Amino acid sequence: MRAGFALLAVPLLVSCGGSAEQSAPPPTTVSAITSVTPAPRASAPAATPSRAVSPRPTAPTATPRQVDLARLVVRSATFTRRSSRDWDRQRVGAFDVERFVSKLSGTPQEDRQLLARTGFVRGYVSIRMSSDDRRLAVYLYRFRSHQGAVTLQNRFWGQYEHGDTFTVRGISRTWTDSGLTKKSSPTRFTAGANVNFVVGNVLAQVTVTESSQTIDGLRPDTRLAAAISNLQQDLLKTAR
Repeated sequence: MRAGFALLAVPLLVSCGGSAEQSAPPPTTVSAITSVTPAPRASAPAATPSRAVSPRPTAPTATPRQVDLARLVVRSATFTRRSSRDWDRQRVGAFDVERFVSKLSGTPQEDRQLLARTGFVRGYVSIRMSSDDRRLAVYLYRFRSHQGAVTLQNRFWGQYEHGDTFTVRGISRTWTDSGLTKKSSPTRFTAGANVNFVVGNVLAQVTVTESSQTIDGLRPDTRLAAAISNLQQDLLKTAR
């Protein structure tokens, strides 16, 4: 499910206490080029074959864009615990189209077509908890092109109604919303702040939520969501 406070659960650093945040450095990969000696032509005169070699066609050298998306999720000193909630545990990890429509989508048939049309390649979901039980969800979607990521960002955002917008400095073309939701049975209030943005061919969705049985003092932490989003953007830019 996408972020949006009609359905708060997302399709998803610095801490409030001022603790330092770190992002994992992008990995480096090396690919070898294999060479072979071409066979002599049938019409060639009997002679010692040439020692010249021609490289066998190989796949393009791996780039940071091609590494496991799990290594491109921003790391947080605030959100360090894995979620113990069944709903979260069933959704974290890598996903392709089939896993997305079966586990993460609120509109499976529509989303299957969207992912196919926009050139979706693969994605990854990370859900981490803080010591005070706040929740950070990060979704990364990789596409074959930048335009595919932008198109899906627009289409996903248009599927739901949204709450209040807020500003994220340093990131162009962000979709943001924040608000409060109430679950009646049992009574529970949730405050959430969500940021969507595109870097290269990757769509990123960052959502910070906090729940309580009372609404007193419960507010969406838009500053924390913005700070995490800036670090996530920096990490994706470094990997380009």
